[in-house]
Amino acid sequence: MTNQLLNNFLLLEEGQTPPSETTLPPRQPQWFDTFSYIADPDQFCRQNLAKYGPIFKTGVFGETTVFVGSAKVNQMAFNGDQHYTEIALPPTTMDMFGQYSLFQRTDLHRSRKSALSPAFTGKMLEGYLPLINQVVLEGIQSWKTTDLLSVFPAVEKICFDVLVPLLLGVDLNQKDSLKGLPISSKTELKALYKTFFDGFYGLVKWKSPLTVYGRGYQAREKLLDFMGSVIQQRRAQGEVINSQADFLSMMLAGQEENPTGVFQDIFIKNQCLLQLWASHYEICGLVSSLIYQIGRHPEVKKRLVQEQIEVMGEQTSDKMITSQQLKAMVFLEATIKETLRTLSPSSTVNRRLTKSVVLDGVLYQKGWVLIAEQRIAHILPEHFKQPDVFDPERFLSPRNEGKMYEFIAFGGGVHACLGAQLAMLITKVFACYLLQLLNWEVTQAASFVQFPLKRLKSNYQIPIHSRATA
Repeated sequence: MTNQLLNNFLLLEEGQTPPSETTLPPRQPQWFDTFSYIADPDQFCRQNLAKYGPIFKTGVFGETTVFVGSAKVNQMAFNGDQHYTEIALPPTTMDMFGQYSLFQRTDLHRSRKSALSPAFTGKMLEGYLPLINQVVLEGIQSWKTTDLLSVFPAVEKICFDVLVPLLLGVDLNQKDSLKGLPISSKTELKALYKTFFDGFYGLVKWKSPLTVYGRGYQAREKLLDFMGSVIQQRRAQGEVINSQADFLSMMLAGQEENPTGVFQDIFIKNQCLLQLWASHYEICGLVSSLIYQIGRHPEVKKRLVQEQIEVMGEQTSDKMITSQQLKAMVFLEATIKETLRTLSPSSTVNRRLTKSVVLDGVLYQKGWVLIAEQRIAHILPEHFKQPDVFDPERFLSPRNEGKMYEFIAFGGGVHACLGAQLAMLITKVFACYLLQLLNWEVTQAASFVQFPLKRLKSNYQIPIHSRATA
């Protein structure tokens, strides 16, 4: 069984009485918990952690929802599918994901994830580097160093221009790239994605343009129609499919190889929709937060620049950054991880218990929802020494903090994030060119959008200067 290595773990069968010494998680659910959590997830988690510890009951999303953060309970939450858990998200969110998302069918999760993973690992991932280098470099070079930079919108534009060709094989900056497709401009495509994203946590499940959910669902249908048209257009070209070219090409090649396999058109459309959505919002949130954290900590920036010089020498920005160079920049990777730890974008996993379980003497009852919360796990002193200090060194030897199920920025277990390596690759390239080309500083504390994903507010600005003129 998945959790066979967990000590003091007991799975209760129907009607089985828990041991007499078993206790329940502290705190009683409150009617206002959902509103408090959505308004400020960080504050909600910190206040309850201080009062009740890393495991506590809430009424978030209208159910008995247990927030957890300790490594053992995270492990239990991540690895229970088909044994004692199932997906547990608000109905509006489930509709937005659709029935072909990776986690809607736990019985198919492993096979679907295995089929998709080659697009985000190994040679395919390395093959994306030339395009990532080109688009990121050109995007940063377009920033005006005489002005204040609105960080998130500037980063978001570049990330979108990177991800659409990598995932769909469509270069939005080429003339007529959208010709013959039901969406005619990059602006329209981005606007539909924003509307789709906003609908994930609509509070009213009513398919009307009067509701956030309704508008999001309509945007979803339009985006799926767009993805279907991209697929048909690709087939109409009659060219041999290069399975290594992009995410869509890999799936179409897989369909040709096995027409009755996992890669059916409806599945391909949904994966194009969801991977672009997830990758775009997560990566641009991470990159903009990284810019902020580096700007706040000049000693970290100085070490990053020194590491880059040691690895790349006097290499100028007209030469591509290679995967070998990126792998050698261990402090850069640690800084990205520390940014993910300190500015966790979202909770990691929501699971409903289909059976009652007991772990370390605590009873988690059938029907309850578990949320493995980064905002708790990442600030526990038993996981991270001095958790309120920004210290990338914690991830390096000899400290090696952030072990599995303690650092859960990319999930864990069977639910580890499919696109984690892609996110790290794009973020590293972004950081390298930023450090090569620009100086920047943070002069004031940032304001963040808190829910559903934590990110810098669009109006947050910083001064930037060219390194050649600074």
